[in-house]
Amino acid sequence: MSKVALRHVVGRRGDADDVLSALAAALATPVTVEDAEGRLLHGQPQAADASRHAITSDGSGIAGWVSGTTEPAAFASLLGHLLSKESERKALGAEVLHLYREVNLIYSFSEKLAAALLEVEGVARLTLQEARHLIAASDGAIMLLEEESGVLTTVAGFGDVLPQLNGLRRGEGIVGAITRSGIAEIVNHVLADPRRMTDNVGIRALLVAPLKVGERVIGVIALGSAEVDAYAAADLKLLNTLALQTATAIENARLFERTVQAANERERLLAANKEIEIARAKLESEFELAARIQADLFPAALPDVAGYDLAARNRPARRCGGDYYDALPVAATGGSSKLLLCVADVSGKGMPAALLMSHTQATLRALVGRPPSLPALATQASDLLYASTAANKYVTAAFLDLDIATGAARYVSAGHVDCLLVRADGTPVRLESTGAPLGLLPPGMPFGETAVALEPGDCVVLYSDGVADAHNEAGDDFGDDRLLDTVTRMKDLSAGTIVDGVLGAIDRFVGAASQFDDITILVAKRQPHIIE
Repeated sequence: MSKVALRHVVGRRGDADDVLSALAAALATPVTVEDAEGRLLHGQPQAADASRHAITSDGSGIAGWVSGTTEPAAFASLLGHLLSKESERKALGAEVLHLYREVNLIYSFSEKLAAALLEVEGVARLTLQEARHLIAASDGAIMLLEEESGVLTTVAGFGDVLPQLNGLRRGEGIVGAITRSGIAEIVNHVLADPRRMTDNVGIRALLVAPLKVGERVIGVIALGSAEVDAYAAADLKLLNTLALQTATAIENARLFERTVQAANERERLLAANKEIEIARAKLESEFELAARIQADLFPAALPDVAGYDLAARNRPARRCGGDYYDALPVAATGGSSKLLLCVADVSGKGMPAALLMSHTQATLRALVGRPPSLPALATQASDLLYASTAANKYVTAAFLDLDIATGAARYVSAGHVDCLLVRADGTPVRLESTGAPLGLLPPGMPFGETAVALEPGDCVVLYSDGVADAHNEAGDDFGDDRLLDTVTRMKDLSAGTIVDGVLGAIDRFVGAASQFDDITILVAKRQPHIIE
């Protein structure tokens, strides 16, 4: 579990401060809270001889001190409990986000296989490319088994060791033994394994999964590392998933190659080609429809809000993407006016993503102004999407409920990437996730919220993961730091100029690399006061 700093619980969150103040008042004694470095987080400095007690959480060392009370242990225990709960919350959010990205990567791999040419080596190279992206490895190889001779032939590989096992026989060495058993294995201490072949130098850990069609083993995919204990059960599960998809794709490629070589199948191939063209034309039509649906979902123009400057852009990776943004005026009680800003990223691609986006927009617009709070809106939206969509469909979203007159705002992030608030003086504030993606978990899952205030000159930047994840030809990500630098440099300019500046910075960084994910950015800037 990740360690949470005491200042994230005391001094930043009003609830914790209120509880401490109420408890101190009930005990009729002042209380002072300091972090481990002695920085004051709550209360007033106490005399040097005041009673002092350490705050600890889950055996992670001293997080701070409580002093100035006759019962410091009670306060320290309470704060230690709050620290533990905050750590659990952050760990859960990180785990859900990791699972979401893993599912998305696997889905993307399936799409790439479906779009690839029916060619064995191409499928093998694509599989290793995806495996290397998901699992750290210094070596990798896909070897196919010749049934009659029992010889494994390397069809694709990287590194210096595993690709050289070409010609290995079934049952020889660790890889050959796994080919014979048909059971995937993690070997985290290769040098201690009696099946090891003497020429396996440089590899200290192995991850091997069979390529199976039904119960028949047609080959293996192997990844290796120069470090011992490099792999865990989650890596094996992921490699098994890739192996299952790859085996089917390779078998299809083999069947296709045999069909092409058979002269008596020429007429059938011509008919199949005609059907493919019809299907392709139908797919093109569906893509055009999805693109039109998506274009109609975005606001034709953002609302004109006195005292604020709004701008947003969406750049899909394909003709139709899975991102969405909106800015919705909300009539609040007491005659005040509010504005709900939203950036969302739906799961999937193409027509299904466009339809889910449409459903999401309709759901949010139907709920706006009805739930009593922003967390309640997120909960109701999540429940409705869970009930009306497939289990593998969900939406990450960032919401900002803004009081136009005061600049006070509430922020809810449903499994979304961290967004950004840049103060007028350039101070950055990260807006972190406060709950799970919409529609992912069963009904009733609560959402937290973060209170922020937009002061004159502040600007908030909501964006999808395609902004920070945009990468260049070397595979380096644009990243949150470059985004922050860009926004900070341009914070005194208009919202539209900031949006254009971020997109321009991404383009310069990416260069000739192709865009692989949708990019969406929304900037809301509170205009500075003009002194006459």
